[in-house]
Amino acid sequence: MGILDSLRGGGSNKELEDQRREITALKNQLKLSENEKTLHHQKFLTIIDKTHAFMERLKILVGTLEDAFVLERCWDLLDLALGIKKGAIFQRTADGWVADYQVGYKEDELPVIPLNEDSLPGYVAETGAVLSLAHLHKQDDLAYLERRGVIPDCKIVCPVRVDGKVEKLIIICNYAGNVFTGEDDLDTVAMVGTLLGLVLSNTKALAAQKSEFEKMRKLFSSMVAPEVIDLLAKSPGGITLGGERKSIAILFVDIRDFTALAKTITPEQTVELLNRYFTLIAEIIIKNRGTLDKFMGDSAMALFGTPNIHANPTLSAVQAAMQIQRAFEIKMPQWATEGFPQYGIGIGINFQEVIVGNVGSPRLSNFTAVGDGVNIASRLCHIAKPGEVLITGACYEQLEDWPGAVEERFGVTVKGSESLTVFSLEDAPGDKACCPQCGLPLPLDAKFCGECGFRRA
Repeated sequence: MGILDSLRGGGSNKELEDQRREITALKNQLKLSENEKTLHHQKFLTIIDKTHAFMERLKILVGTLEDAFVLERCWDLLDLALGIKKGAIFQRTADGWVADYQVGYKEDELPVIPLNEDSLPGYVAETGAVLSLAHLHKQDDLAYLERRGVIPDCKIVCPVRVDGKVEKLIIICNYAGNVFTGEDDLDTVAMVGTLLGLVLSNTKALAAQKSEFEKMRKLFSSMVAPEVIDLLAKSPGGITLGGERKSIAILFVDIRDFTALAKTITPEQTVELLNRYFTLIAEIIIKNRGTLDKFMGDSAMALFGTPNIHANPTLSAVQAAMQIQRAFEIKMPQWATEGFPQYGIGIGINFQEVIVGNVGSPRLSNFTAVGDGVNIASRLCHIAKPGEVLITGACYEQLEDWPGAVEERFGVTVKGSESLTVFSLEDAPGDKACCPQCGLPLPLDAKFCGECGFRRA
């Protein structure tokens, strides 16, 4: 630089230009850094969103107990993480591994994998290991498995254990890559496979429990009233001893002079007679939504108004009593032709507040009613004549305009109680239409009995 240039400041201008260029370069670099920061931030937010969605789907999968949805939700979880374009979940069958759920295959392309196939899926099924194509490339002893078998383009194969056994295979052939940066693809697939196995194991266990419950329900339905079984099923805390005060109708029915009658027939005939007698009674009580409490010798006790709700428990009990008497009138001649002695039955009904609930011990209890009202119904039954239905005054007050004959009896004394006013009821003539085969109510114009299948000519 000459003296003149120096005097004119030429050197300073050049330094200034250099600084300007440097500042411009720094600004550009800063802008690139800002853009890169924005891209990283957006990518970070995407990962957060994907993670949130993944966790939500994870919770849904864990909470799934329906077979119809569990595979779809499992695949949805895998697809969110890996972006799967082709793959399937295979189920072990006697004929081989059959696809239960698939993506990217045409219907006619889905193969059945032989159970003992010497391939990547076959090796995973046998060993229970989670393997990928990358593993085969790194392990010389497994390299021979590449591109073998009916699915030669496997990228990842994961076993699904149900109760400790490999029952399903997750096979992924084509996918975009793991959205969770830095995560191993196999870790994600293995986690989902483990969860799927746990869900399927739980589903299987619940199905077995339900099946066992239904077996027990069927068994107990022949011992306990259906309403009591339903009540217990709705009580997650189990049976609790105790009860509550409730106004219900209590019905007792028994055979007149049963002790003397039983002496005239063999023990086997006695058992058969009681079985027929109780079967007919039970069907009619249940048909009228009563709860069959217990059988005691030749006597039966039924409750109306608990646990079933009745608009008028007494009316339901009286209707059941009338149907029982009608049914025995019809069945008795038929039983007599089969060698059984003819007999009559008496019925007593009371409507009163009693204690209703589970009575007994923690090991063995009975849903029943307890109280003076129960005793009165039992004693009314005891004094009822063959073919008669006796009810208390409290019952009669619950009946409006009884269509049949009514006989009022004053000052009837039952053991352990003061004298009572009781009523003997009979059906109205038009109400005595019953099935001639099973004895259950059947209108005169009906051609078919839904209980026993009887058809009128």
